[in-house]
Amino acid sequence: MRVATLVSWLVTASLGAFMLRTWLARGGLRSERAKAGGLPPPLIFGHATAALTGLVVWAAFVASGARALAWAGVILLMVAVALGLCTVTLWTPYPARKPGERREPAEAAREARRPAEDAEHPQHSEFEVTDEMIARLLTEPAARHRPIRPNPAVLIPIAHGFAAIATFTLAVMSAVV
Repeated sequence: MRVATLVSWLVTASLGAFMLRTWLARGGLRSERAKAGGLPPPLIFGHATAALTGLVVWAAFVASGARALAWAGVILLMVAVALGLCTVTLWTPYPARKPGERREPAEAAREARRPAEDAEHPQHSEFEVTDEMIARLLTEPAARHRPIRPNPAVLIPIAHGFAAIATFTLAVMSAVV
């Protein structure tokens, strides 16, 4: 199980190194520093450092069999997982918006009043179909839409996360046994 943990950790670290290299090559560090509230570089590099240090400690455990090294590796892995979760949390926008989309305070106030207005005027709708719209749709050909192509690059961070879960589980089981 120790070697399986080491292999799992190597797969996880390889996926993480690929993501880090791609992020750096595309100017991620520069763009995160430039925007207000951007991802702090120490978070990214702390995550990578904790994971790689833990990997070295785990390799030393596999070579020596010293239980203290196993638990030190698990602790470093816990730090790496915590920093990774922080990274994902800060990178994931909530609520999700389209690029450049802003919600104005007047829009929020209008949405808050809408249920009361709809109750007073049920026939009034925010969107109405007009004769001009129907005529235009009948005369103009439908716009051709490109088929949506799946982006396999999205699978890399997902695989990294699942590999990290597997690594953590194997590491704890190996340290206990």
